[in-house]
Amino acid sequence: MKKYYKYLPLFLQNLAITVKNNHSYYQKYGAIPFINPLYKIVNRLSVDNQINDGNVVERINNLINHAIENTNYYKENKHYYPNIKTLEEIRNLPVLKKEILKKQNVDFISLKSNFLNSYSFKTSGSTGTPLKGKIALKDLRKRFLVVLAALKSEGIDYSKTVARFPGANIGDSRNVFRIDFINNHYLFSIYNISQSNIKKYYNAFIKNKIQIVEGYPSTIYSLVKLFKLNHLKIESVKHVITTAEQLLDYQKQEIEDFFHCKVFDYYGSSEGSAFIYLTSIGTYINANKIGFIEIVDENYNPVKNGEFGRILVTSFTSTFTPLIRYDIGDYCSASFNAEIYSSKPLYINKLGGRSEDIFITEDGTYFSRFSLCLKYLPDYVIESQLILQQRCKNVTLKYIAIKKDSEINQKDFKPFIEKFESMLGKGYRFNFEKVQYFDKSSRGKLRAVKIIDNGE
Repeated sequence: MKKYYKYLPLFLQNLAITVKNNHSYYQKYGAIPFINPLYKIVNRLSVDNQINDGNVVERINNLINHAIENTNYYKENKHYYPNIKTLEEIRNLPVLKKEILKKQNVDFISLKSNFLNSYSFKTSGSTGTPLKGKIALKDLRKRFLVVLAALKSEGIDYSKTVARFPGANIGDSRNVFRIDFINNHYLFSIYNISQSNIKKYYNAFIKNKIQIVEGYPSTIYSLVKLFKLNHLKIESVKHVITTAEQLLDYQKQEIEDFFHCKVFDYYGSSEGSAFIYLTSIGTYINANKIGFIEIVDENYNPVKNGEFGRILVTSFTSTFTPLIRYDIGDYCSASFNAEIYSSKPLYINKLGGRSEDIFITEDGTYFSRFSLCLKYLPDYVIESQLILQQRCKNVTLKYIAIKKDSEINQKDFKPFIEKFESMLGKGYRFNFEKVQYFDKSSRGKLRAVKIIDNGE
């Protein structure tokens, strides 16, 4: 269908999107929208014990038993996976590294999986070879009920009118959005956001009374910058949901100031391994009904609360591709009073992105908070990517701007340079390059910071 989509007339494109979204709806909620619409599911949903509970040890043991019984990898290594009595004992189990998961990919897929009872996933491959796997439909539905409960706990009713900005190239410069007729979702193109098209996005928001905006942080940030620069105001939006990219502080501030609402940011994964979301009090919380997480150093020892560490995930919603103490490649820091090896809700201060997004300074300090200097870029910059060559200390900033080249002065970037040097020291060579567009990932993501030679 993807092959022929762009050749279809607009109505048939909308119809194709509606059909696909309704199939996804059935996979996610086990229901047909006509018979069981989302507002009824949301209204019936209880938030109590839907996100976190005290049965984590039981879920881990059930996962271990299922994995040993139904997957070749865990069958062959079952002597390393005894049942545990306390959460502390999970530290005795092996860490599952991504290289092993990719190398023996097929051996991790449950023998119970088939095309009727499972959903296939494939990671973006942003860090190398894409990972393939299966997720049981019952796990997928469990996961999305937790997501709906988390949204509801923060006052968000996802059955309202949503403007989604997916990575798929579904629109064009003439018609920047497509419609899911049944679910009341408007799918906007992320590839046509520009000064020349911004009025089309604005008019679509106003005409369709958009209440929820959902997409990558970089996309929504660029949209907001253009709305503001063109003096366009939108009153209908009550909630903003971001995911898939790291939400930077300056992006969050800009988005919240414009829409006058809190951003609901969440961390998930294609593997369905974890769900961590931003609460209205400003801290993230892990949903232990979906996954148990540990935060460890490079030697897989627990870090102190407040320190950055690698995330290990034991997933309860990927039983058809069991992930036990899986090093997912991302970093975070727990709140200072957190109890990691406990069934209590785990609060997280900061999500730090992937390991390749961590900059190591000359004195060995790990640094990732580039948002502190990126917010000092000139107002006319609507999207940017910071590229750091660590060994030769080169800093390249590529950016999209609404000003003409003749109107841009390199002195405009002086506050950014000064802030960068105050955090990471002197001796860096800076290059600023205006571009017309970015070559984004296959899913439309843009890494705000790209580090080269990291750790070499």
